[in-house]
Amino acid sequence: MNVPEMLVIILFAISLIFVLPVAKHLSRNLVYPQAARLQRIQNISFWVQVLMVISLGLVGYTLLTFFMGWPWFGDTHARIVLSHSHIYTAPAEMPDSIFYLWLVQVAWAGFGYWAVFSLFTLYRRGIFFSAKNVRHIYALGNYLIVNWAINYQMQGTLRDMDLSLNPLLVGLLIIFVSWIMDEGRKIQEEQELTV
Repeated sequence: MNVPEMLVIILFAISLIFVLPVAKHLSRNLVYPQAARLQRIQNISFWVQVLMVISLGLVGYTLLTFFMGWPWFGDTHARIVLSHSHIYTAPAEMPDSIFYLWLVQVAWAGFGYWAVFSLFTLYRRGIFFSAKNVRHIYALGNYLIVNWAINYQMQGTLRDMDLSLNPLLVGLLIIFVSWIMDEGRKIQEEQELTV
């Protein structure tokens, strides 16, 4: 055995001597107290809401630049992309039926934003499996389905069917999950009443 191999073996043995006690200590502390878990969820929920508010500000600015014709972050105009071949830089460029469908879609996006923001508000308060949580998750599933239907109508009007079924299927799946959560919540409440 040469010197470098012996040094590697010695370093490995020394590292085991120091690493094993630290690993044992960490493994004992892997189960966080309930308060620490709740604090992490509340912190993450807060930061998700902060990011949502920032994104809402950017979307609001984009809509203002689109309607007012202002420059958009160094570009001459904001662009609204409805499909690969239908990109608009001003409301006057849009056909009336598409413009009104797009406005409905923007308003409906506000509903989806509200559902997600409200859900994270409940998480910040430490409420995870209440009827309100289920309603917000159900609303999110409905948002995806209705948004898909609006997109379908717009793409049909534009005669440019560039549409995926994924949002529709995900919306149905979210509604199904919200139903399961609601049934589980009811079962838990019934069990708590019988005890």
